[in-house]
Amino acid sequence: MTQLNQLTISEAYDLLKKRDISSVELTESCLKQIAEVEPGIHACVTVCNDIAIDQAKAADNSIANNENKTLTGIPVLIKDNMCTKGIRTTCSSKMLEEFVPPYDSTVVKKLKSEGAVILGKTNMDEFAMGSS
Repeated sequence: MTQLNQLTISEAYDLLKKRDISSVELTESCLKQIAEVEPGIHACVTVCNDIAIDQAKAADNSIANNENKTLTGIPVLIKDNMCTKGIRTTCSSKMLEEFVPPYDSTVVKKLKSEGAVILGKTNMDEFAMGSS
């Protein structure tokens, strides 16, 4: 089988639904890959290991209770200009390096409502200005 962190969303969802894999296993595989490559590529601004594992456990409970939604148990990374309640959101700017929003952006709310597991926040040009 393909490494778990290399599955497509559709492949991962099918395996999760059949309970051939757990969301915790899938999430841990993705977090391990991030830990291995992140020092060289700097793709992530924030990685949320504990939050992701907690969300994956909740997803596994939902799957066990046949409460699957479109993205239940699927790990995702959020662009760092999308507000995430309780997770640092910097817009890749030093000016906002300690900002932790008290709310989720609409897209993050929708992802969470469909059961997605948030791994962290991705790097980008400062304020998504496209200057680099």
